[in-house]
Formats: sequence, C-alpha cells, structure tokens
Amino acid sequence: MIGVDKVEDIRRRARRGESVSGIAAATGVSGPTVRKYIAAGDLSPRPPATRGRTSSPMMEPYAETVEGWLREDLRVWRKQRHTARRIHDRLVEEEG
Repeated sequence: MIGVDKVEDIRRRARRGESVSGIAAATGVSGPTVRKYIAAGDLSPRPPATRGRTSSPMMEPYAETVEGWLREDLRVWRKQRHTARRIHDRLVEEEG
C-alpha cells in the first residue's frame, strides 16, 4: 500500500499529462498501480451513513412512557439509569 502523498503525486502528474510509464519511473510504483490510482475517483473517506430514527409500530403506544423514563434518567446517577432489559421488564410489569 502506498501513502496518500504518493497517490496525490501520481494524480497530479497525470493531470499534467505525464505518461503512465513516466509516472511509474518517477514515483517507483508499477504501471498497473499508476493506472489504478489515475482511474480511481474521489479517494476521500465517505462520512458514515446516518440512519433515521426508526420506531416499531408495536412500540408506539409505549413510546411516551419510555421517553418519560429516559428523561427522568438524566437526573439520576448513571448506574441507576434504565437499561434496555430494565425498560422491557418495567413495561411488562406496568403495562402487561
């Protein structure tokens, strides 16, 4: 694997019109590698895809109740907050 600076150098030389063999000789990488990086599109990392908030239709009747519990949890110690298991158990106890 070659470094980002070398890839940028390869692409810069290609934009200037240098030949693949000339770029390969100047940078010390093989011709196929030069072709690969010239043909590659944008190499910058993509931002992670964000998922929208998904809600199960099954949870809708209980959503306000659970959100209330979680709002209350903001005022208590971290160790005292609801876990997913505790939310489930409490829903079963209180809502049936």
